[in-house]
Amino acid sequence: MGAADARPELAERDELRNVRTVASLQRRLERLPDSHPASPRYVRETRGPAEPDVRPLTDPEHADHVTQVRSLLDKAQAAGLSTDRQYTIDEENEIWSDEREAMHDALVNDLYSRAASVPNDYEAVIAGGIAGAGKTTVLSDYAGIDLSRYLMINPDLIKEEMAQRGLVPEVDGLTPMEASELVHEESSAIAKRLAHRAHADGKNVIWDVTMANAASTEKRISSLTDAGYQRILGLFVDIPVDVSSRRVDSRHREGHDQYRAGIGLGGRYLRPEMTAAQQDAEWGTRNRATFERVKHRFDGWSLYDNSIDGRAPVLVESYQSAHRR
Repeated sequence: MGAADARPELAERDELRNVRTVASLQRRLERLPDSHPASPRYVRETRGPAEPDVRPLTDPEHADHVTQVRSLLDKAQAAGLSTDRQYTIDEENEIWSDEREAMHDALVNDLYSRAASVPNDYEAVIAGGIAGAGKTTVLSDYAGIDLSRYLMINPDLIKEEMAQRGLVPEVDGLTPMEASELVHEESSAIAKRLAHRAHADGKNVIWDVTMANAASTEKRISSLTDAGYQRILGLFVDIPVDVSSRRVDSRHREGHDQYRAGIGLGGRYLRPEMTAAQQDAEWGTRNRATFERVKHRFDGWSLYDNSIDGRAPVLVESYQSAHRR
């Protein structure tokens, strides 16, 4: 049998293996108790009745908890618990195991099905800003973007979906969202997979990203252009590094207090040094520097300042082209 004759047989065998993997995974999920985050019957918002005597952590208690979180994450990383090390089968940690691929398929299918009513108008928005900038609020409440007309692609939201499905490694002492650092690479891979499917259909998309990396932002714009998108808008929400650090810590603390009261999956922890590394001498943040570098490629763009708590975001500058691509 020649190579050409063997290809259909190999394709059928691979397809059968994928079907069996998905079926096996589905049977395992169905056997899970309702209280397990990966169970199809799991209730998203609550884990159980709140303890009547649970109170928010004091400042010293929160500081001690953050120290513990850092230590536990360091140990988990050193032990190879990040999913790109546990569940990939190549030396570059880019090819996922069959079972993990099946989980990715299920997650992407679910996310895409939720966007069934989103039009395929080949329109995109790339929203950037350092963590804590408030991009979603600006998009929906100030920039006039109807979020129902777009599929939101955000690796951080995918981390939450993974936590709900029990795909984040369990680490004693950490909430699921505190441990979500361990799925950082995997959530990015799933986001790209979701985007690839949307681009193929011309589905309207919003990329909610930090714009920390200029090269990846340029590549994201190019991928949309190559897919035939007719209008690509840019939006950037600007805040200083110190404001970002404070808001990120506040969100983590609030989410953790809710988790202790039986609500949610905890607050996501972001290492302070990652935020501090975004400092830029000219533009304040590397994220803003990226936006300034790429904004000429957008068909229209808006720049907002959201650096003052309690004040509405301020539109600093904008540009709108009169022409579609």
